[in-house]
Amino acid sequence: MKFKAPLVTLGAGLVVAGVLYTLNVDLSNDVEKNKAAANQAATTAAPAPAASTQPAADPPPSSAPASGTPAGDGSGNAAQQGTVTYAGAVDGGAASLAIVVNNGKAIAYVCDGKKVEAWLNGTMANGQVDLTGAKGSLKGTYGGGQVKGTVTAATKSWGFTVKVAAPPSGLYRSAASLRNKLDASWVVLPDGRQVGVQTRNGETSEAPPFDVNSRTATVDGTKVPIEAGNPNASSGY
Repeated sequence: MKFKAPLVTLGAGLVVAGVLYTLNVDLSNDVEKNKAAANQAATTAAPAPAASTQPAADPPPSSAPASGTPAGDGSGNAAQQGTVTYAGAVDGGAASLAIVVNNGKAIAYVCDGKKVEAWLNGTMANGQVDLTGAKGSLKGTYGGGQVKGTVTAATKSWGFTVKVAAPPSGLYRSAASLRNKLDASWVVLPDGRQVGVQTRNGETSEAPPFDVNSRTATVDGTKVPIEAGNPNASSGY
């Protein structure tokens, strides 16, 4: 009986230790579970990344016509929109030609720079050109920035293809009120060259050059006004 007390005490100690161990394990498990639950809650509650506030890129610009080409040219109805000038040499280079069209009305001048010349007027619409005059005619088609056809002056006839030309290219004539001093007409080509014919004292010859900036020509010391061809003028030119 003397040895029972220590044994009981030892047994009681082991029981207490076991209980404490169990409590520590349970407590540790509870702490880990609480941490996991807290982490999951934080993840669920975290706000989604803010949407980008950077503006969207601008859409690509729409295509536009090439600089120098009249709007609508090539559609078969270019002559119906504003004023368009075409200028160039006939096939083979024997003569020069300029055509000016405005809202379907057109005029043209062709000359060889010596004696042969013709002023023409008529219509230019729906892809077709039909011009006539006292000394010749012009028939052709237009589109894609050019006019193509056949032109006749006196007994001469030429095929041609002339393209849209920027000022001062075009056709010109001395002012009607002063044609007693100078009756001359010119084609100004895209490269600046002037090809013209004049009539003075009943004689026809190469026209002298004129100043395209001031639009004047000097005749016997007097400046004579030079006018650009206008399809809408009462005379046509």
